[in-house]
Amino acid sequence: MLTPQQHAYLKNQATCQHRTLGELVRDAVNSAYPPDSVERRRQTALAAYQEGFISLGKLSETLGLDPISARDYLRERKIRLMTPDEAAELAADAANA
Repeated sequence: MLTPQQHAYLKNQATCQHRTLGELVRDAVNSAYPPDSVERRRQTALAAYQEGFISLGKLSETLGLDPISARDYLRERKIRLMTPDEAAELAADAANA
């Protein structure tokens, strides 16, 4: 149980961050207890996709989804879909770094 002071503090933080109290609590629990290997693999694949290291096809394979479902998965999480040109540009930038 939270003390009234803890509850008030978390409620204030949630309001400032435009999030719900539940989201803050879930984030705290997730950071205290590391995700399992499947979730860690998903997180790594999402990060690699966002950085342009893997394609949507490879991401969908890693997530165990078909490409259309992978697009929906990204949209639900407000992750921008990359065009092939953007992915190629990011790969070129990484190679030149």
